[in-house]
Amino acid sequence: MSQNYNIFSAAESLIQEHFELEPNLESVIWINSDKTTEIRLLEINSMTFPAGAVLSFYFPPDEEFPYPTIMAEITPEEWQKVLRNEIPLPEGWTLENFKVYSREMVTV
Repeated sequence: MSQNYNIFSAAESLIQEHFELEPNLESVIWINSDKTTEIRLLEINSMTFPAGAVLSFYFPPDEEFPYPTIMAEITPEEWQKVLRNEIPLPEGWTLENFKVYSREMVTV
């Protein structure tokens, strides 16, 4: 249980940091938040270049951040296409369990 709490806290800290660093970030989707030992984030950014796909980038764990993290950035329109199954998520990602974070939720 403590490991899940730690990954939860780590993910929320990372999400808050990304909102602080990226003014155009509209929301962050934590994919499969209860079924993984890695953090999978889908960042919705109106200023990102639309790729027509969810291109993810892997960041291995390190001393500063102990969890492997996979991130992708898409436009709000692409997120709507993901929700309609018009754009697939990366392999192993599903929308079975996801949590949406808005800037208001994580910044004080």
